[in-house]
Amino acid sequence: MNNLYDQLKPEFKEALEESGVKYSTAKRLKYVLLSKSFWGDLAIDDMKSLITYTDSTTYEMSSQDFMYGTKFFNKDE
Repeated sequence: MNNLYDQLKPEFKEALEESGVKYSTAKRLKYVLLSKSFWGDLAIDDMKSLITYTDSTTYEMSSQDFMYGTKFFNKDE
């Protein structure tokens, strides 16, 4: 099974890479995603950081996005 970083949709992976150049905490988030395989393994703070560093907004997210990360990850992974 792929890690969460590999499962990220390309637009979110790109946004995270760009943020990682500017912010060390975004770079740390990348390593957290590389070490986890399931959305539920992330801490709330990691989820918050993913939303922040991918320039996403919570008001555009559904309950499925919050519970399962569907907005961020490819379905086929």
